[in-house]
Amino acid sequence: VNGLSPYVTYTVECTSSNGEDSCDSNMDTIRMLSDVPSGPPLSLRTVAISKSAILRWDPPAEKDQNGVITGYLIKYQLSSDPSSQMTRTVGAVTQSSLDNLMT
Repeated sequence: VNGLSPYVTYTVECTSSNGEDSCDSNMDTIRMLSDVPSGPPLSLRTVAISKSAILRWDPPAEKDQNGVITGYLIKYQLSSDPSSQMTRTVGAVTQSSLDNLMT
């Protein structure tokens, strides 16, 4: 079966038939595996404090989570220098700090 949504529970039913009659069915349930979120974190808010920044955000909309969020990837750079991009991975939290930022 194709086209099932990630992290959704389905009931599956199977019945045997000879083309005219069928017998009782057998049923089972299956929960699909998690997948990457299909939407971004929401409501990113930042506060600058000296050479640090505090970031807060909300998880993606529930319909876009596609399972349990296990972490976030934060990318940041000097606006004037795209080659200065840094990456930080955090767990399943909704806030983080960036310390010792360059000026």
